[in-house]
Amino acid sequence: MKIFVGCSSKNEIPSKYKYDCTNLLEKLFLDNDLVFGAYDSGLMGISYHEALKNKKEVIGICPDAYKEDFKNLNCTKEITTKNVSERIDKLILESDICLFLPGGIGTINELFLALESKRCHEFDKPIIIYNSCGFFDKLLLFLEKIYNESFTMEYIKDSYFVSSNIDEVLDYISKLQNKKRKKLIYNH
Repeated sequence: MKIFVGCSSKNEIPSKYKYDCTNLLEKLFLDNDLVFGAYDSGLMGISYHEALKNKKEVIGICPDAYKEDFKNLNCTKEITTKNVSERIDKLILESDICLFLPGGIGTINELFLALESKRCHEFDKPIIIYNSCGFFDKLLLFLEKIYNESFTMEYIKDSYFVSSNIDEVLDYISKLQNKKRKKLIYNH
């Protein structure tokens, strides 16, 4: 499956996130292809190198302003977009699953756009939030607040999967892969 990994592109993040997410990414890219924001540092760079190491397809997507970044990458497919909003749309479109790891404003923007797009029935792809070392705890509490205070419908919780356990995330993805295989078999 093609997995979009939304995550930090900064090297300066705390090492606990790098260590934990590397453990997930090493296993994830044994069997999956990568869709990413086309930058070779931070967790994004780790994703890129794990996919390359395992000879997986690597689809890089970046806005025109950063297209020079492709010179330092070895992507199977390079896509440039007019702006950040179009980039996020392409990241979601090109992937089968959206996986969010710790990241900054860009990652949170991607996550919320994915949630809103799914809420508006623009796509029906799985959204996974990997809560590495409790990174998303306060964001998840904030989401609970907006559900509890009726700013949005609580059923939105059903549109994403959250876990801080690598094996749970991998098992969830494996079940999605099996479901997709069965669907392909039944459609033939």
